[in-house]
Amino acid sequence: MRIGFIVLLLLFQGFQERARSVEQRIFDAVNDARTARGIPLLRWSNRIAEQARHHSHRMLERRFMSHNDPQFGGPGNRLSLAGIAWRACGENIYEQFGDQDPARSAVQSWFESAGHRRNMLNAGYTDTGIGVAMGRNGEYLITQMFVAF
Repeated sequence: MRIGFIVLLLLFQGFQERARSVEQRIFDAVNDARTARGIPLLRWSNRIAEQARHHSHRMLERRFMSHNDPQFGGPGNRLSLAGIAWRACGENIYEQFGDQDPARSAVQSWFESAGHRRNMLNAGYTDTGIGVAMGRNGEYLITQMFVAF
């Protein structure tokens, strides 16, 4: 019984480390794109990342792919429920199945969409958080939230 628990704990830690690595790489890629265009860098917010992670996990577990959570609503409502006093906010979400690099694929896909690109390059947004949920079948659900205070 104890060995099984240790194995599960190690698997969970491996999933968490992989998810955090994807989050960091997306954060870096978006800030690199902003720097290349003379746009101020986004600051990382653990509070916003917590909400992004929660949304990604809910999309994975509840099987929906939407900015609007059936229970908690859209990004602005979810931030407010978490006690985050925002002035403006935006959100990018992405879903991937398979072995390709999820960080690179997400950012590339977002740049190909005018609305998502606008979120990433909006100079009015100052803070961000990213959340990655990973399914056992190679599925990734990614949420990046953008906030101006």
